[in-house]
Amino acid sequence: MNQYTLGKLFAADAAAPLVEQLATTQEGLSEAVTTVEFYIELGVIAASLFLALVVGKLLQRYVQNYLFIHPPQRIDAEFITKPLSLIGPILAMLYLSVAKPIVERYAHSSSWIDSITQLCFFYILAKAVVLVLRGRPIGYFIAAVIMIIALLDVTGFMKSTTVYLNSMAFEIGKFKISALNLIHGLVILVIVFWMAGLLSRTLESYLRRSSGLSYSARELIVKFFKIFIYFVALLITLSAIGVDLTAFAVFGGALGVGIGLGLQKITANFVSGITLLVEKSIKLGDLIEVGGMTGWVRALNIRYALVETADGRELLIPNEQLISTQVTNWTHSNEEARVEIKITLDHKTDARRAIALMLECAKAHKRTIKKPEPTCWLREFNDSGLLFMLTFWIADVHDGRNGPQSDVMLVLLERFRAEGIELAERKE
Repeated sequence: MNQYTLGKLFAADAAAPLVEQLATTQEGLSEAVTTVEFYIELGVIAASLFLALVVGKLLQRYVQNYLFIHPPQRIDAEFITKPLSLIGPILAMLYLSVAKPIVERYAHSSSWIDSITQLCFFYILAKAVVLVLRGRPIGYFIAAVIMIIALLDVTGFMKSTTVYLNSMAFEIGKFKISALNLIHGLVILVIVFWMAGLLSRTLESYLRRSSGLSYSARELIVKFFKIFIYFVALLITLSAIGVDLTAFAVFGGALGVGIGLGLQKITANFVSGITLLVEKSIKLGDLIEVGGMTGWVRALNIRYALVETADGRELLIPNEQLISTQVTNWTHSNEEARVEIKITLDHKTDARRAIALMLECAKAHKRTIKKPEPTCWLREFNDSGLLFMLTFWIADVHDGRNGPQSDVMLVLLERFRAEGIELAERKE
């Protein structure tokens, strides 16, 4: 007998309890519908559920109307109105528990009431999860898992279904993975990764509000913590599926080779990003110039830095480029910046008078700082005229250098015209 035939026989044997349970349930239901007791119990259940629905809706409407007229002052009304959606199933459980002794007295059985009561309890639990998670997809996913487990448990199909799913397996080397393992893994993967993301975001928010740590230290801790949390979540998921985690010793070696050969750029950017955070050469908010582009650092990520230019463009600069190429950081140690203005005047110009006017105009600008003081030099004589260079410092380079430069040049032009000083004519 070949392996394929053995697999079919094994699957058939595993499915036998499920088929038997289905036949038993069908037979029991067929017998129950022929008895008066079944209809008595069914009527009591229907009456209890209907009464719970009506009373629950009336209570909800009453509370909503009351809160509309008398809105709460300290809390949001949703904290009261949303939990009221649980009042219906809670009342159903209460009415069913009250009706149970009566049904047992006349119908001599309350198995259906017990099952519906159990389903109501699980429904309350699932609904509470959705409310707590505020209707997020993860909340509906957990609620669906709870209700599926409840239905299988109440109907008695839990054990037979588990055995059947466990029989549907395949082998990868020495590892045997069943359909049950995959389902467990999927559920755990979604829940664990959601919890990992929630924990990561919570820590990130806490650290970024903390004033006791520098920006670089906070970013470094957040990034390492994210990697660690998601790695642990992955290990938990693989363990739930049935994968032997000792295989990661070999996998780690293969991964190292893969990183060394195929992921060189990604690895280089990752290491460069950590280097930037540790040495603090570039920080959030710095004004940098790289590759002929100037902008403000808005984010430092594992792979790239986000730089916003003055015209609103957002540049994604790989971290490796910030490490391996020349970068001008205008705000590395302070936010002061020097502004240069080069002017060529006519040969007949009184150089000392021109220098005095230029220094006076530079000092008069509102953004010019006193120390270092503005300076002006006669740099060279050329065919066109006398070349002067005026320099002055501003306190905050974040506000830009072009504005002060333009303002001083406009004032200089007006003063030169008033003093009769002429700009040099460019000679072809």
